[in-house]
Parts: sequence; C-alpha cells; structure tokens
Amino acid sequence: MKCPICENQLEEIDVAPCYDCGHAEGELKELKENYHEYHVFKVFGQEIVLCDFCDADFGSYYPDYFGLPGEYPQDYPMELLHKLEKPEIEKDLYCSECKHRKDFLEFLENARKANRT
Repeated sequence: MKCPICENQLEEIDVAPCYDCGHAEGELKELKENYHEYHVFKVFGQEIVLCDFCDADFGSYYPDYFGLPGEYPQDYPMELLHKLEKPEIEKDLYCSECKHRKDFLEFLENARKANRT
C-alpha cells in the first residue's frame, strides 16, 4: 500500500493507539507502562485517537498543514468522544517519508479535503 500523502511505500509496524505519535518506538514502552491515557476525538468531521500529550499539543500544527487558511486560529474544534479503556499495541502501516502512521495520514488527507471547501 502507498502513502495517501506522498505515495511512498508503507511498511507494517507495531504502534501505540495514538494516531500522531503511536509510531514512535518509545511510545510502545510508554503504553506498556500505562504512561498515557488515550481518547477518541472528533475534529474536522472525523475521528482521531490521541494520547494525553498529543491532544494537548495538537494546536501546534499550523493551520495550512490541515488545509486551512494561515490566519485560522490554532485552537482547533476538538470534540472529546470517549476514553480508550484498554489501549493495546496494534499493527498499522508507516510512511518513512512523512514520518506518520497510516491512520494519521488518512486523517490528514481527509482533513485537507474537508478544509479546502
């Protein structure tokens, strides 16, 4: 399968539940140590799973990264849906070029499409 952003070939890896940082090797250790809580949010009309660090840091993404005008405030409309009660290591695909897992890349692709209109 190819990356939806750059079309690089994706590789299967173990990931923590967070779409944003779950691909990082250290996150698997932190998951095993119950270091983070994970929540499902709705933002830009779609769901995303984020750890407690990444949900606090989500506003650091510049608006144009998500297909929004540059002057858009970086206080993105995130609706908390629920907490993941039993987070586990999962398999996902990873893009070594974009440095993200497939779940995040699909979220990003859909956000950019939705925000263009």
